[in-house]
Amino acid sequence: SRCKYLFYGVLRNKLRITEALAGIIKNKPKKLLLSILLVTGYELLQSSNHKNEKIIHYSVEQSKKLLSPREVKFINAVLRKLPDALNIQSPEDSLATYFSHPQWMTDHWCKLYGLEATRSLLEWNQEIPPIYLYSRHLTQDLKESLTEIRTNSYQITDNNIYNTEIQDLLKKGKAYIKDISTLHSVEALDPKPGETVLDLCASPGGKTFDCIQRMDSKGLLVAVDLANYRIKRLKENLAPLKNKALTLEILESDVLALEDSTFTEKKLPLDYDAVLLDAPCSNTGVMQRRPDIRWRLKPSDLKNCAQLQLKLLKEASKRVKPDGRIVYSTCSIDPEENEQLVEAFLKSEAGKSFILKIGKTYYPWLDKHDGAGVFLLKQNH
Repeated sequence: SRCKYLFYGVLRNKLRITEALAGIIKNKPKKLLLSILLVTGYELLQSSNHKNEKIIHYSVEQSKKLLSPREVKFINAVLRKLPDALNIQSPEDSLATYFSHPQWMTDHWCKLYGLEATRSLLEWNQEIPPIYLYSRHLTQDLKESLTEIRTNSYQITDNNIYNTEIQDLLKKGKAYIKDISTLHSVEALDPKPGETVLDLCASPGGKTFDCIQRMDSKGLLVAVDLANYRIKRLKENLAPLKNKALTLEILESDVLALEDSTFTEKKLPLDYDAVLLDAPCSNTGVMQRRPDIRWRLKPSDLKNCAQLQLKLLKEASKRVKPDGRIVYSTCSIDPEENEQLVEAFLKSEAGKSFILKIGKTYYPWLDKHDGAGVFLLKQNH
């Protein structure tokens, strides 16, 4: 837990710490030395100034086990200057640097949402995300010991996870660790007991779990994902959910490669009452939970994601019954992957028989949970 805290903390503040270090040292140090400076820099950011001396002393003492005496001396000299270099930084000088986001990303959001909203989003992404437990099966005593955020969703701590009752529910498939944002798409789809449901891009299975809960474990649910590590994880997570009243099938396939024979070979229907497409996306709505995304994402990724998403939505729409419905969802806050994507689908040949019933993008700084796009489309025959 401590390692994760420090590692993610550096990822969230890497640009700010690196910029502060750049004003102190001329040449980029080797990786181990730089790692020590980054981790210590994050600890300095998180502490009050009166703890700086203790943090620096501890870091220098630990460095003696890893570095040469000359390098330790260098570490000590740099760390003595680092607190002042961090303290003089200001968001007014550079939002991107102060909140450690790529400049292109900050500029992109400022253009979309304005300066104040972008600052609120960057501040949100810098916070340590809460942990939420979703379950309908908690005992009353356990419910009272947790904070209920919304119906059947509870905020828990790292220590709560190891509660024997919670562990037992997780193993039996009666509880799931998930952010509140993930509930919106299944709420919009509203699968009912006895219906046929197709869950595309289903791994790791959190939304499949929600569908089964709403179906009261009755009906047919087909979950589809790629035949790689994702399908293995999906099978493991869904294994506890199987029962006599629910037909649960897992198909190993690329959504774009689905054919009628994929279904008929397993004696499954070709079209469904409800289809859920939780599409792969840029993940711009979940950077608080996944700080690595900001450093991996490139400007071209938004366009590339949208192109793939449109292909997936067109393919998914083929599996909707004449009076059925489909929910397209993402964990992106970018209109190119949400509103604009759905608009393009509705104007296409594949989307001409559908109407938009629900369309909403959830923004972290406004909705106080991960960002997401949720769009309910109804077949209009």
